[in-house]
Amino acid sequence: MRISPLRIGLVLAAIGIVAMIIIFDSNQKVISSVILEREETSSVNLNLRDGGIGYYKITIPDFDGQMVFVQIEDDIGNVISDKKIETKMSVNYFDFQSGGKYTLKVTNISEKPTGLQIEFGNTDVSALRIPAVVLGIGVMLILFSVYKRLRNYSTAQPDENIS
Repeated sequence: MRISPLRIGLVLAAIGIVAMIIIFDSNQKVISSVILEREETSSVNLNLRDGGIGYYKITIPDFDGQMVFVQIEDDIGNVISDKKIETKMSVNYFDFQSGGKYTLKVTNISEKPTGLQIEFGNTDVSALRIPAVVLGIGVMLILFSVYKRLRNYSTAQPDENIS
């Protein structure tokens, strides 16, 4: 029994995707739910290790045009990122240079109370490198296999009507 490059590529791609999902799901993060009155602010703190890329996901379950303003501050109070969110769900990323306590501040700038679900965490990009390489090798094997099969495929062309 011969194992084709297509099957190997599919297996490697699946392993890479599953490993990336497991690593991303087990990363350092904080999840909270909060109801903010008009012009009220809520803070979520997280101690991040080393440097890297952090993320936050803001979801407004009962979205009806509400707006919130989000700021990320480092441990000495410098604003790293800020954004006005006007959608039901928003995922944003930010770079952080060193480890420490980072604070996500969410302010309701709508006229009515707003319920929020907040996820604040670290993407841990360095841990995703190996699964990304495995996924890349799998995709390359799939593309190579498809190219190899299509290279020898010819389509029948009708003969020219010479009269």
